Amino acid sequence: MANIYFNLVFILLLYYKIIIILSLDLKNVIDHYERYNLMKVLEGGKFLKGINDPKSETGEYPVEVAEVKPFYIDVYPVTNAQFWKFKQLRSGYKTDAETQNWSYVLRPFVNGTEVAQFKDAPWVEVKGAQWDKPEGPNSTILDRLDYPVVHVSYHDAKAFCEHYKKRIPLEVEWEFAARGGYYAKDYPWGDRYQKNRANLWQGKFPNGNTKADKWEGLSPVHAFSAQNDFGLYDMQGNVWEWTDTRYYERVVPRHVQDRMYVVKGCSFVDTRDGRSNSIVRVAQRMGLVPSYTAQNVGFRCVKSAKHYWKPPVAPPKKVLPMDRPSGPRHHLRSEMADPDLAEKLKQQRLKRKEEL
Repeated sequence: MANIYFNLVFILLLYYKIIIILSLDLKNVIDHYERYNLMKVLEGGKFLKGINDPKSETGEYPVEVAEVKPFYIDVYPVTNAQFWKFKQLRSGYKTDAETQNWSYVLRPFVNGTEVAQFKDAPWVEVKGAQWDKPEGPNSTILDRLDYPVVHVSYHDAKAFCEHYKKRIPLEVEWEFAARGGYYAKDYPWGDRYQKNRANLWQGKFPNGNTKADKWEGLSPVHAFSAQNDFGLYDMQGNVWEWTDTRYYERVVPRHVQDRMYVVKGCSFVDTRDGRSNSIVRVAQRMGLVPSYTAQNVGFRCVKSAKHYWKPPVAPPKKVLPMDRPSGPRHHLRSEMADPDLAEKLKQQRLKRKEEL
């Protein structure tokens, strides 16, 4: 009996030792990807927001002048490694996808479950799909720690950002950052489309991706070079990104609309010309309910850069003619002859000045 007890204790200690070793190794692996946890400060200013396309029904039109204050923004979208670290620090936190036990996955990517509902629908509800199992129960992110985290809702993005004393960007902040200092351009890099600058869909959707950009689905956040002069990555393509700006349909009274938030950036299922899903461009936007989760929705964080804020400049004070400095005054002959008269005239001038 004693031997059985001893063996049981030995097995339990060995098991816990293995768990500790694995957790330490995992921590080292996650820390390796901290190089993608960078922020860049943008000094803000005025810019042209939107696009001059009256046919757009998403609220991109019309073009308007917008202004943002200085802020920091993540250089890359939040990665699986960063979100894993967040989950370790907040072990009790459950994402919306984990709570509801399903999330949307593009049909060709489903892994580990049979999909029967709506055979013609490209997006399906997959049980067990969540941030660490992006295609279903049999998928994993262990070989994709530098990919953008997906299956995160607005609530999840907000919880992550607030944990690190950051916040979700406003739409104007996101678009200012994506434009990279350019005015009224379609893409972060300029007005002309360039191949292999973003992870988009090429070919027939949803089963005929030609992978001309070398990626069938999601790609690492560093797979393409920085997309604009601000040095930011993945502002266009790969995943839609949450913003903290409410979305409203144009022709429906706002008070009857469900709460939705704007997502920006388009994703790997969108196309240059809009033949499949959304037209890829900086101004493009879409509205999602805050609990929505899917294989192509992620986020990045921002925080205010208050030490870069400049106090408003007061308008120049209007100078009255009497306040302007004047040259030497020529004295009247009578003043020079009679000092008392000169003093009297001086007092009269001062009195008239006070009355004005």
